Amino acid sequence: MKCNLCDSDDIKNLYNFDTHRIMKCKKCNLIFTDQDSIKIPKESLYGDDYFIKRPFFEDCKKCYDNKRSKKIENFKRGIILIEKYSKKGKILDLGCATGVFLDIAKKRGWDSYGADISKYACDYAKNNFKLNVKQGELKKIGFPKEKFDVITMWDFIEHVEDPTEILEEVRRILKPNGIIFILTTNEQSLMCWIANIFYKIKIKFFARLTHPYHHNYHFSEKTLKEYLRKNGFKIIYKEKDEMPIENIENSFIIRFMAKILYLFSYITNSQHEIILIAEKNDS
Repeated sequence: MKCNLCDSDDIKNLYNFDTHRIMKCKKCNLIFTDQDSIKIPKESLYGDDYFIKRPFFEDCKKCYDNKRSKKIENFKRGIILIEKYSKKGKILDLGCATGVFLDIAKKRGWDSYGADISKYACDYAKNNFKLNVKQGELKKIGFPKEKFDVITMWDFIEHVEDPTEILEEVRRILKPNGIIFILTTNEQSLMCWIANIFYKIKIKFFARLTHPYHHNYHFSEKTLKEYLRKNGFKIIYKEKDEMPIENIENSFIIRFMAKILYLFSYITNSQHEIILIAEKNDS
């Protein structure tokens, strides 16, 4: 087993769960899921139920404008933020799911494209929002070189099997000086730190919550920046934020505990999500 970021084989076991195990590179500190350890059939990970039954997608349907949702507000804030760094043009959302973010961008004048591996999600985006979306893995879709002004990855890059391969293809299909927007979980968050403490005293629940089996990678700001640097991108904006409470797939008590934790996360600047905007570096 080798690290995808630095190619080191100096790897240690970080967490053991019933469904999977989490590894850590001792050289660059990248944390990732051992793919061979996953006991959930991979073909079932992103089936229809992933979008229909998960609370994560409850607000991402055609009536999204009628909902009070932090996720929808984040999508709206995200496209406004992107417009500070790019003129309106062609935008591609990777892992576009049901297409809500792209519909928001489309209504603001963007030429919206999407890609997702789920047939259900792609059909929903086409039928309900009339979006131009492709089903399949990015490299196999084969978008033309330098087609897009902006490429976004909302809760996407932690799911891929090979971040380096994805970023290489993103760079190929991005226009000169085009930008990418990434939102992903933060391995150095207060939430992860507390989960690690509980794990050491044999309470695994919280570490399993912060390191689910469907996340292949668990980035810190440092490791994510290193991926971008190695693949020809220059960071032009960064911030941290908290995961919307409605995304937490557990009981009322867990959500209440999360609200308390979020207060301390903001105070310590150790929130559970990282947002980065990076420019294609053509020098």
